[in-house]
Amino acid sequence: DQAEIASIREMTRTFRTLDNAHGGGFVREQAVRFLDREVTPLLRNGSFGGPAGVELLRASAELTQLVGWMSYDGAQHGLSQRYFIQALRLAKAADDECLGAEILSAMSHQASYLGQGSSAVDLARVAARTAAVTGVPVLIAEAYVLEAQGHAERKDEKACAVALHAAEVTLDKADRSHDPQWISYFDEAYMSAKFGHCFRALGQAREAERFAKRSLDMDPAYVRGRAFNLSLLATSYAQQGEVEQACQVGRQAVSLARGLNSKRAVRYISDLAGVLATVADHEDVQLFRAEAAQLVGAA
Repeated sequence: DQAEIASIREMTRTFRTLDNAHGGGFVREQAVRFLDREVTPLLRNGSFGGPAGVELLRASAELTQLVGWMSYDGAQHGLSQRYFIQALRLAKAADDECLGAEILSAMSHQASYLGQGSSAVDLARVAARTAAVTGVPVLIAEAYVLEAQGHAERKDEKACAVALHAAEVTLDKADRSHDPQWISYFDEAYMSAKFGHCFRALGQAREAERFAKRSLDMDPAYVRGRAFNLSLLATSYAQQGEVEQACQVGRQAVSLARGLNSKRAVRYISDLAGVLATVADHEDVQLFRAEAAQLVGAA
């Protein structure tokens, strides 16, 4: 009934808030337990139809996608992909093109993170075609910027620039008043972070620095995202040989990451330590690398 569907949505919002503040590993076990014990029996054994059935499928898809994100954040990539695919099936059963586009974008996001640029581009393009049906511009902008990130992973600077421009133009024209609640995270700060990641991957460190600075003008509730963005800024400094600034900002990222249960946050810091090792043999670098190694060991 509607009360059960409302409880699924409320739990999903709670899990999402905890995930953003503490990392996927902090709350994934509880989210999986809720999905398995409370939601799956409704889908498997429940008697439902009409609007209530659609809402149950949609709410289940949102939760399943979130568990996929948590698994991705915990570096359980095969498991994460299976959750994303299941979420996509549920969204399709609910005939929810908006959520389908968002899930495809999540899969593109993960592919870029894994260095699979061609897959990221393909998934982002499918997400864009799906989003175009919905008439929700922010979903199209998200797909464009994730396509750009895939091109950046492939070192295709021209295609990346075209997709970034399309994302920027689309977001500028977007009326956000009718967006689904779950896309509220996609704002100027998030977009700037994606631009920064593209320029970092292309080796354009000064541009990456410019957008990484913009990305820090963000909602403080996204603690994990701030750790990511600080690592991005520190890496842009390191790529320019600005060692002291890189270490200073990197320590801020380490400080946040210590309070998170996020393998992605740890990896970004580990990658930063690797970049610093190639640009300078400096006391600050040695101290930072020791902090980063301690964090990696704890993770």
